[in-house]
Amino acid sequence: METWVMLLFMVFFAQKALSQDTMDWVRIDCGAEITDPSGGWQTDDEFIITGKSEQISTSSRTSIEQLNTLRVFTTQNKNCYSLPTPSPARYFIRATFYYGNYDDLSNPPTFDLEFDGNKWATVETSLTVITDFELVYANRGDNISVCLARTFHDQFPFISSLELWPLPDSMYAGMSRDLAWLKSYRYNYGANDTNWILGYPTDDYNRIWEPVIPASLIPVQADFKSLIYTTVDYPPQSAITDAVIAQNKIDTISLEFNFSKTDTFNHVVVYFTEVSFNINETRSFDFYVNDEFIVTISPQYENCTGAWANSPTVGAMKVELRPPVDSHLPPIISAIEVYTASDPLVNIGTSQDDLDGLEVLISTFEQLEGWSGDPCLPNDTIWQWVNCTGNDPPRVTSLYLSGYGLNGSLPDFSQMQALETINLGNNSLDGPIPEFLGLLPNLKLLNLSYNNFSGEVPQSIKKNKKIKYKINGNPDLHHPKRKNIGLIIGLTIGIPVGLILLFALLYFLTRRKAVSSQGQVTIGMGMSQGNGTAQGKPQEGNVSWAGNAGNGTHANPTPAGENIPVSTSVGSFNHPSSEDPAGRDREELDELIRLQYGNMGTRARA
Repeated sequence: METWVMLLFMVFFAQKALSQDTMDWVRIDCGAEITDPSGGWQTDDEFIITGKSEQISTSSRTSIEQLNTLRVFTTQNKNCYSLPTPSPARYFIRATFYYGNYDDLSNPPTFDLEFDGNKWATVETSLTVITDFELVYANRGDNISVCLARTFHDQFPFISSLELWPLPDSMYAGMSRDLAWLKSYRYNYGANDTNWILGYPTDDYNRIWEPVIPASLIPVQADFKSLIYTTVDYPPQSAITDAVIAQNKIDTISLEFNFSKTDTFNHVVVYFTEVSFNINETRSFDFYVNDEFIVTISPQYENCTGAWANSPTVGAMKVELRPPVDSHLPPIISAIEVYTASDPLVNIGTSQDDLDGLEVLISTFEQLEGWSGDPCLPNDTIWQWVNCTGNDPPRVTSLYLSGYGLNGSLPDFSQMQALETINLGNNSLDGPIPEFLGLLPNLKLLNLSYNNFSGEVPQSIKKNKKIKYKINGNPDLHHPKRKNIGLIIGLTIGIPVGLILLFALLYFLTRRKAVSSQGQVTIGMGMSQGNGTAQGKPQEGNVSWAGNAGNGTHANPTPAGENIPVSTSVGSFNHPSSEDPAGRDREELDELIRLQYGNMGTRARA
């Protein structure tokens, strides 16, 4: 496998001068530092500015210079080449990949290949095998974008070479221009496994033909040197003069083709010639695809004829050449091409307003240079600093540029009317905050924090109740805090009312304690004071004295053998001296009352 793969590209990339009618071809030697005008190859400097050039490992190097260099993309998640297509036409595009262990990790990556916002293929590279992909596609503008998209975090896309060339309108007439057509198979039947046809100049249209001899078929070769074409797809002569035939004239040639998808729509082209002249014997057979009759073929000597068919396929596709009973010679086939239709192409790319706004940002900030291609398509590999929604057309709804090192003034990208989130925090942006930001009709979140903005915050932002914005970390920005009228009114009314309620509660509790103290301690009077009793709070909770006063009855003595004169006013004491019955002085008694009843108790004693 490795031997013939290398042989394939050794011839393919051999230095060959291009003829005048191929001057509009594009042949890019990706990662190369010098051009090769003799073979039509050029560096990729004018087609892309992202990525870095690398050389394959010494042990993997070949004599084919275009395979010894590559361009790898380790930063952006999507990187695009812009290929010029100055005239409306269908173009062949070929991308080639040779890992060659350039990073000494022996870990060939997998990634996506895209064109004009459409997925082309998933590229699974190999340590030693060269992988190439071909596509037929009608351009829709002055350029075709070919992109490489990272699909795994630690697997970086790369590319070895990229080519583009136009096709005549008459070729592949059965291919709809509304679809792209991916080359699935292109076989040169009857050639030995070293006789690859490797593009121009052997093939005027730069196609690669793989030599194949199917099992049970017999290789044959034409006995003539010149060829007349009646097919307009113009396969190279060497692909037609080699052929295979069935072993017997009654045998059917049956060819099977498998695809990565279960359901496919395929364009099949078959090519024939009669390899020897015999006037007495004729050859004919019926061409079938998936058991559907297409046409009867009668090859002509020194004449290349062809037939094509479009066929929906479920699973494998079967191509058969069935001989009729009256054919003198077995079926024959020289070459075949099988193209598989792409999924429906993107008809509407990202909104032009959004593309224009993004171009303003990219041209303003050097940190964004190199972003190209459709930012929103395909929708599973959008640019890493945007978010998109919708498809008619897709719109950019978010910009995530926090920490990108942006500096300078913010340009006007007000045409991006679908923006809902703008995150420009943690950069070095300066100057005034643009007024247009507050006028974006769908904007909800605006982060301008930790920059160097100055001046005033625009009224369009401050008065827009739909926008939540962050502007902290801008020391030169004047932004008085917005007054919260509701909070101010609430505090103005709430604090006095709260104080009034607090004092009322304290007063109620004080009165309740004073009233509840009556009846707890009854202190007997030494003499009758009329029809009443003198009451007061005890100095100690476990001391109680009681006495009846009235009708000349003498009260019981105190434990100390002396009477304590008290006032008949409820809740107050008359102290004839500075000491209480427990032997405390005035200051100690005041302190005891303060500790037990607080300041109110102290004031009551005073």
